[in-house]
Amino acid sequence: MGWLDWTALLGNLGEFLGSIAVMVTLAILVVQVRQSARAVEESNRLQRAAALDRHSDTIGRWRHQIAGNPELAQLWLDARNDKLLDEVEFMRLNFMFINFVNAQRSNYIRAHTVNDLGLARQAVLAVAVEASISETFRREWVQIQPWNSLASADYTSEVEAAISEYDSGGNRAFATGGPHLRRDEEATG
Repeated sequence: MGWLDWTALLGNLGEFLGSIAVMVTLAILVVQVRQSARAVEESNRLQRAAALDRHSDTIGRWRHQIAGNPELAQLWLDARNDKLLDEVEFMRLNFMFINFVNAQRSNYIRAHTVNDLGLARQAVLAVAVEASISETFRREWVQIQPWNSLASADYTSEVEAAISEYDSGGNRAFATGGPHLRRDEEATG
C-alpha cells in the first residue's frame, strides 16, 4: 500500500468520523431543543398559575378591605344603590373605586402577558358590571376612564365595550348580587 493509498484511506476515515460527529451533534441538538421546549411549556404553566394566584390575591385583598369594614361595605352598597353621598363618603368611594379598577387593570395586563384571555375577560367584566349597575359607579368610571386610557388603552376599550354589551342586555349573567338584581327581576318579572 502506497502513500497515496494511506492518504485516501485516512481521508475516507476522516469523512466517516466527521459524518458520525455531525449525526451525534444533530441528535444532541434535537434532545436539547425538546428539553428547551418542555422547559418553556413548564415556565408558561407556572406563569399562568402565578398570574391566577396574583389575580386572586389582589381581588381578595380588595374584597377583604370592603368586607372587613362594615362602614366601607355600607358605603359601597350605598353607591351601588345610587344613594346621595356626602363629600367625605364620595372621596372614600372614589379611592376605593380607583383601587378596584387598578387591581382589575393589573390583572388584565398580567392575564394577557401569560395569554389567559378568560382571566383578562374577568378583569374587564368586573369593572363593566359595576359601572353598569349603578349611576354612581358609572360616573366614577367616566371620571377615571381618561387616566386608565393613558396607562392601558386596550383595557379601557374593552371595559367600554363590555359596558355597552351590558347596557344592551348582554353580560347580565355576570352581575353580582345586590338590590340592583331585585330591581331587574321586578322589571322583567
